[in-house]
Amino acid sequence: MRSQKQSRTVTALTALVAVLLGALVGAAPATAAPPYVQDADITSIDFIEEEVESGTSAELRGTWSLPDHPATPAGFAIDLPAELQGLTDSFPLLDPEGEPMGQCTVTATQLYCDFDSAYLEAHPRNLQGSFNFWVEVTTEVTENTEVTYEIDDLRTSVTVSPPDNGPCPTCEWSGYDNYKFGMYDRESGIVEWHVEVETPPEGMDGDLAVTITDLGGENLELISEDTYLGGTNEFDESGYPDWSANGVPRDSYTVSDDGSTIDFTTQEGWVYVGVFYTRVTDGGKAGTYTNEATIEIEGTETVLVENEVTHQGGGADGSGDGVGDFQITKEVIWNSMPIDDITFDGTYTVTSPDEVVTEGEFTIADGATWTSPEFEEGSLVHVEEILPTQPANIDWAEPSLSENDFAIEGGATVEVTLTNEATLAMGSFSASKEITGDGAELVPENAEFTLEYRYAAGEGFEAGSGTLVLPADGTVVGSDPLPVGAELALTEAAPSEVDGATWGTPEVSPETLTVDRDEIVHVTVTNPITEIPEPSPEPSDESDELAATGTDIATPLTGAAMLSLLGGALLMTLRRRAKQ
Repeated sequence: MRSQKQSRTVTALTALVAVLLGALVGAAPATAAPPYVQDADITSIDFIEEEVESGTSAELRGTWSLPDHPATPAGFAIDLPAELQGLTDSFPLLDPEGEPMGQCTVTATQLYCDFDSAYLEAHPRNLQGSFNFWVEVTTEVTENTEVTYEIDDLRTSVTVSPPDNGPCPTCEWSGYDNYKFGMYDRESGIVEWHVEVETPPEGMDGDLAVTITDLGGENLELISEDTYLGGTNEFDESGYPDWSANGVPRDSYTVSDDGSTIDFTTQEGWVYVGVFYTRVTDGGKAGTYTNEATIEIEGTETVLVENEVTHQGGGADGSGDGVGDFQITKEVIWNSMPIDDITFDGTYTVTSPDEVVTEGEFTIADGATWTSPEFEEGSLVHVEEILPTQPANIDWAEPSLSENDFAIEGGATVEVTLTNEATLAMGSFSASKEITGDGAELVPENAEFTLEYRYAAGEGFEAGSGTLVLPADGTVVGSDPLPVGAELALTEAAPSEVDGATWGTPEVSPETLTVDRDEIVHVTVTNPITEIPEPSPEPSDESDELAATGTDIATPLTGAAMLSLLGGALLMTLRRRAKQ
């Protein structure tokens, strides 16, 4: 161990460096925490150490939390009591992946942390984390005393011990041991290492070859161009080296190209210190950094020295559960006239990363978009549609999802399109002609009759009309495809006239029908027709006279009449055959 007298030199050098660093840090203006719409709760704050020397630094550690879905900007500010002065610092607040989710700043009187609004939006639930930072304890005590400090409405205690005032001012310097110590600059992340060479109180002997080699350490990078040799042959009134008096000329020692080794030859009565600078390469995450060096003095064994420094800087972390949602947009492909006011029902199942299953339902109209509740990032979603059954005259194809069995993304909306194809069901009817009455034989066999139908607009179809041509021989005729559900009104166009006969009122049975997808309704159109009888011939005057006189010419007249009747019958037969 180093003697109390030897530590005085270290204390003096450390104080000089601290003054210079303090001047640099003090030059930066202190900033006040911005106002927050949402303040985080400080759930704990405590000292890491159980005992702290008055006038030295101590580390505080705490935890924070935010309510779900916090308003932004959000953050927290901790005001320090007068006897705890913050060591000025600035550091990111990191998420579990090591990415910044905020920024923290330490001033002499306060610690405040701002949260990134984008992170909170993407991770709005279960927001919590921790922080740590350093303060200087200025409480003065004359003996070990447990002191309680109130910080942000929380109370934390630590034992404060009296300060170590160093060696006796009247004691004489007893020389150096081989020793190494470091000073960490929080702002730059650079550690200044001093390697003291063993020296008697009167200084070193002259003409001794000395080699000092810095061996480095984990997470430390040597700054080669800054290595140098410090020294003095002046001493103050107490016999301690006066480091401000003079220095070692640069041409009196050599430094290796990589800056790790200093070679020099001693001069009588001098005191020497090798100075090396290393840069912390992990941003202070390790917390402590150890560095080794060797000292080789001509005529003695090589000595290994080491020491460590502590990053008296802060850090913070946090996390929140990422949430997102999904949207379903309905799209219907109509193969007929679109139908308004139809809604579609479906279900969804969401399985969280912790295997918690949530089930729900949705209802959506054509062209509309439905948005789900929020779910934890990484949850898996399965969507199903309940296949529509109405209207009854629409055939629905199996629904199609643009995406299914997908994962919820934090701070994002998964957009899904649910498509249905709708086809209007079609049916038909049939009809046939039936002719009745004594004039039926007068109707030509190739005669045709026109059955007319019309229907009003219905679900999925517009109004329409058409005709069926029915042969006189009763052949069944089927209609063209017609919309299922269409209500047809049937009438027959007036049939063509038939010589020697007259048409009666047609009977259409049924006169109305509804087109069905499964049953073909048959319509019978019955037309009665009546034969027109031939008029009887009028008697002539001569025949009346003959009849009155009773002459014998009656017989020839009767024969003539018979001949006339036969001729008429023949003429009727020829006319019927001509029509056939």
